[in-house]
Amino acid sequence: MNLTALRQSVEQDIAAYVYVVPAGAVGRPMPQTWVASQLVEMKASLVQPIWRAVAIRDTFEQTKQVATELRQCILVADDRKGNELYYDPVVSGYVLAHTGDPPTTFNVRGDAVGCFMAR
Repeated sequence: MNLTALRQSVEQDIAAYVYVVPAGAVGRPMPQTWVASQLVEMKASLVQPIWRAVAIRDTFEQTKQVATELRQCILVADDRKGNELYYDPVVSGYVLAHTGDPPTTFNVRGDAVGCFMAR
């Protein structure tokens, strides 16, 4: 995996992000000012991508297991508030994790920007 290309891909995702509210959505959409501030925060949170072992705890069953699955993922962003964004090559997607040793996922997966905004 080319870490430089991954970083560039995330930067492009941020630059091209358009907030779309699906038809039939319940509740009020997030204000565009909030979306814009999240994109600025995400860009500031980008780090030099590095491989790290991440504890996979996405399902209820995984949270109860004594032996945690550790997976090599690539850290791409750290908000320095307890959340880190990783690229998971096993599923070719992004996952949010709580900062720790090891960082631990909690079933927030999808595109880079959507995961980051779900913090």
